[in-house]
Amino acid sequence: MRLFEYQGKELFVKYGIPIPNSRVVRELAEVDAAIDAVGLPAVVKAQVLAGGRGKAGGVAVVRSEQEARTEAARIMGLRISGEKPSALLIESATVDPKEMYLAVTLDRGKRCFVVIASKAGGVEVESLAGRVIEPVPLDGLTTERATSIATRIGFTGGETRASYVDILLKLERLSREVECELAEINPLAIAGDTLMALDSKIILDDNALFRHPEFAQLPPEDPMEGEAAKEGFAFVRLDGDIAVVGNGAGLVLSTLDLVSDAGGKPACFLDLGGGSQQDRVEAALRLVRRLPNAKKVLVNIFGGITRTTDVAAGLKNVITEQPMQPVYARISGAEEAEARKMLEGTPIRLYATAPEAVKAVVSAG
Repeated sequence: MRLFEYQGKELFVKYGIPIPNSRVVRELAEVDAAIDAVGLPAVVKAQVLAGGRGKAGGVAVVRSEQEARTEAARIMGLRISGEKPSALLIESATVDPKEMYLAVTLDRGKRCFVVIASKAGGVEVESLAGRVIEPVPLDGLTTERATSIATRIGFTGGETRASYVDILLKLERLSREVECELAEINPLAIAGDTLMALDSKIILDDNALFRHPEFAQLPPEDPMEGEAAKEGFAFVRLDGDIAVVGNGAGLVLSTLDLVSDAGGKPACFLDLGGGSQQDRVEAALRLVRRLPNAKKVLVNIFGGITRTTDVAAGLKNVITEQPMQPVYARISGAEEAEARKMLEGTPIRLYATAPEAVKAVVSAG
């Protein structure tokens, strides 16, 4: 589970990691009050879970209230990797900071957590120069080990190194106690003798959430994923234009591969699950119908536990209640003949095999 920047910074505050004065706004009418609270100049930042928001125009420095209103309206209207900002974070701007990178993350290969630290920040971790990667003992970092990391990346002593060591120890404790897969500050800024987390990236371990009821009320990363979970099927948004729907994770994954091999780009992974009932099929198709980047729908169903007649009934109801994207379907298995007969006269294009359906949907304009 990924947290929005403002949620990560709320954790930082809880653990004593300094952050800029900031306010979260969800309505444009709240921008003026937020600017009054944080002061000018300020930074207006889109709250999205997708990466690359800076390159997409989702971050702006503003120097007047009017500029703040204009930029807030512009950013709220963006789509960043298909994601619309759920809120804005408005915070006081740090003038000419020196930026560093600091993270505690899981190294699955070594089966331990590691600290990744660098005096360079604000860039992708893969391109960091002079980085230090230090394994974290099972009982956590000691002050001596944290001080060694600080020295190795260039801190020679004084209050700044002491502050860095303090933040590193707190970030490692946060990661361990909250059970994060990643706790990242990029950038960690130095302004004078002050260190401050200008951004946060927190990924929680889904498998540990049952131990953390405090996160039970957090919204899902993608509202559509939350809807899917309530309806009983699995959904993952992708960045292509062909929505892929099937029954069984293995079948859906193999269908994604077929689409990619044929030159297409899937818009989602949607697994109805075994024994899917008609109402679940209808809920899944209504969700796909609202998927902004999905221009076509590929349905690949094998009837075993799942009754193909239930799938056909669901398809027919949804496609006739209001227009939706063109649907290309392969339906085979138990009750296949009855299911195909039910779909006669509908705009659904039926194919005998999955490769035939994939070829048709990929080649369609």
